[in-house]
Amino acid sequence: MQIPCCSDDCDSKSLSVEEALTKIYDDLQPINGEEQLAIRDSLGRVLAEDILSKINVPPYDNSAMDGYAVQGTDLPTEGQVKLTMVGTSFAGQPYSGTIQAGQCTRIFTGAVIPNGADTVVMQEHIDKQENIITIKEGNQIGQHVRPTGEDITIGQTILKTGKYLHPVDIGLLASLGIPEVKVKRRLRVAFFSTGDELRAVGEMLEAGQIYDSNRYSLYGVLARLGVDIIDMGVVLDKPEDVEQAFLAAADCSDAIITSGGVSVGDADYVTDTLQRLGKINFWKVAM
Repeated sequence: MQIPCCSDDCDSKSLSVEEALTKIYDDLQPINGEEQLAIRDSLGRVLAEDILSKINVPPYDNSAMDGYAVQGTDLPTEGQVKLTMVGTSFAGQPYSGTIQAGQCTRIFTGAVIPNGADTVVMQEHIDKQENIITIKEGNQIGQHVRPTGEDITIGQTILKTGKYLHPVDIGLLASLGIPEVKVKRRLRVAFFSTGDELRAVGEMLEAGQIYDSNRYSLYGVLARLGVDIIDMGVVLDKPEDVEQAFLAAADCSDAIITSGGVSVGDADYVTDTLQRLGKINFWKVAM
């Protein structure tokens, strides 16, 4: 006894998924159109230009540690040395003076290295009594200083055309003071369902009617893809209505998705309409 299988209903002429995708990719044409967007609105969009930095990051030599900014030549090669603290450099509030030999400033992470200083000694590595600090041997000239442009330099390309923008990219743009970017316009996708039996969610069902669930599933898929969605609702099973729906969708979209009306029933008009308005590249796919 042979047990029926759903594969028995498969058309031998059906394409594999891979074959169908290849046919689709071969016919795809890039969409034209760009728009300028605030970076906050550019998440999930595709860049239409290279982004070059107009600033250095960091924009100035700054401290990588909490500690004391000193002249490297004051560091002891053996024993210890005492320095006089003459001020403080905070992040956003730099010390305005110039460090001389035998002097230092208190400095905090991210603060500008004062003029005359080139080295930071960690606060854990000094002894302090009032405004005098004692530094022991073991430190190196230039330590714990993040130089200007260490991360990004002026003129450096940071994001290239075609880059899909993630949250981290938006933060990067903000860190460079870039308020807007040029992006590719979104793909416009129109979709509709066909069928006299379909009703929208929330409506009362009568005999022989069902809710149009496919259109809602399609909406969810398209929303996740980040395209511009054009929901054209339910189209009745009338040849003129189906044709008008296709023509209207073609006028306002880059791609059209339909649900229903593609079988061999007397009221399935989608196939005939497609053949009349254009060409069918392929029809059935073995899923």
